[in-house]
Amino acid sequence: WIDEMRAGPHPLRERMTRFWHGFFTSSMRDVKSSVAMIGQHELLRENALGSFRDLLAGIVRDPAMLIYLNNNQNRRGKPNENLARELMELFSLGEGNYTEEDVKEAARALTGWHVQRGEFRVVGRQHDRGPKTVLGETGRLDGDDLPAILLAQPACARWVAGGLIE
Repeated sequence: WIDEMRAGPHPLRERMTRFWHGFFTSSMRDVKSSVAMIGQHELLRENALGSFRDLLAGIVRDPAMLIYLNNNQNRRGKPNENLARELMELFSLGEGNYTEEDVKEAARALTGWHVQRGEFRVVGRQHDRGPKTVLGETGRLDGDDLPAILLAQPACARWVAGGLIE
């Protein structure tokens, strides 16, 4: 990979893929699926120089990320906040730019977003279909709604740009 970054046909894309791999952190140790990790790497490479909106929307559905952040344990009536918190804190807004209530409501939006047989699936009976309010947006939100809500926050551009220039 280092050789591809240095002398391959698309060095900038490879360097940005590496950047996004650190930004959207996960771990083979926790995911325990080379197929899922390769899929995540391909998602990052395909979107490395493209739209952050597409990248964020892809990460929300990425099997490796869903496994890494325990979203298979995120069920209606018993939301798991790991993915929702990291979406806000590390992947889009930075600490202090959301409330604990936003995390709880975003976790509800992600209920039922699971990995089954290595693929992303929405398990309808596990999804909380009730109204939720995340960062001032109210509705019957699900994980597909979260990227647009996060991207609309002024903190998002600052957070992502800050990560790029560090």
